[in-house]
Amino acid sequence: MLFNNKLKVVALLLLVLFLFSTNVAADGHILVFHRFADARYPSTNITKKQLTNVFDYLENNNYQVVKLEQMVNWVKNNQAVPDKTVALTIDDGYRSFYDHGLDIFKSYDYPFTMFINTKPINQGYSDFLTWEQVKEIDNHGTIASHGYDHPHLTTLSKSEIKEDVKQSIDDIEENLGKKPDFFSYPYGEYNKYVKNTVRGLGFKAVFNQNLGAVAQESDSYDINRIAVSEASELDIKLAYDYLPAKWISRDEMVTDGRVTRVKVEVAPEIEKAQLYVSGHGWRRVELEQGTLDLELDLELKYSRNRIFLKTYDNKLSGKLIMK
Repeated sequence: MLFNNKLKVVALLLLVLFLFSTNVAADGHILVFHRFADARYPSTNITKKQLTNVFDYLENNNYQVVKLEQMVNWVKNNQAVPDKTVALTIDDGYRSFYDHGLDIFKSYDYPFTMFINTKPINQGYSDFLTWEQVKEIDNHGTIASHGYDHPHLTTLSKSEIKEDVKQSIDDIEENLGKKPDFFSYPYGEYNKYVKNTVRGLGFKAVFNQNLGAVAQESDSYDINRIAVSEASELDIKLAYDYLPAKWISRDEMVTDGRVTRVKVEVAPEIEKAQLYVSGHGWRRVELEQGTLDLELDLELKYSRNRIFLKTYDNKLSGKLIMK
């Protein structure tokens, strides 16, 4: 009898551990780099020492670096993204990655995805990779599309967006023998129109450049990535969890270049949070049954403006507003 009771206790503990491991709130993060050891562009550059420090931080704090494909599979299959998982990406295709970054990635055996815009490679721009270098990089990571001419997609027509992105797809297929599965928005700029146009071009997932986490609720055609440069506070950025939220459209938020209304719906138990608008800082806000509906009169100060809602348990949701 005593033996049977012990078995029941063990079985109950195993069940609790199983439920905890499968249902606990979990979030991953995706980092994006641009230039490596190129002091001319400090806002998008990271030194070799700083890159090593980033990787040491991930290693020493028990982060698991996974392929971007794995992160996408969790999202598309509506599976919980394990806590403390990170995927690494590089945008643009600058030669500095080949000269100063690739060996460091290889020394840590970290997988990565590089999003390239193909026009400067085709035309032999000195700051950019050659196709031979891209082929070598493809042996260690994954090559994806960042467009052809790196345009501001929000300024283009539907046909122009398609033409630019399809050209990059064709270039990658011609030189590497395979079509890219992923796309990232040039400059991180997008809106609903751009998103829907790119979505129709056959990519498995599309990535932004918004601060935030990745969870099973993430939109696979609008996945958050955290920009990392010389001034990044990585520990703070990796501490944010994913906040499921429904925002009203840009047209409902902006009038004559000013943010006049913010409405966002989150979980009904959230009563207090903080709201951020680029150039205007954070403010405390109160929600009613999980809804914030606030009238404002704030100038859009930049071409790319970000609005964030942050809860007091460090969950974050953001929206990009183009001026």
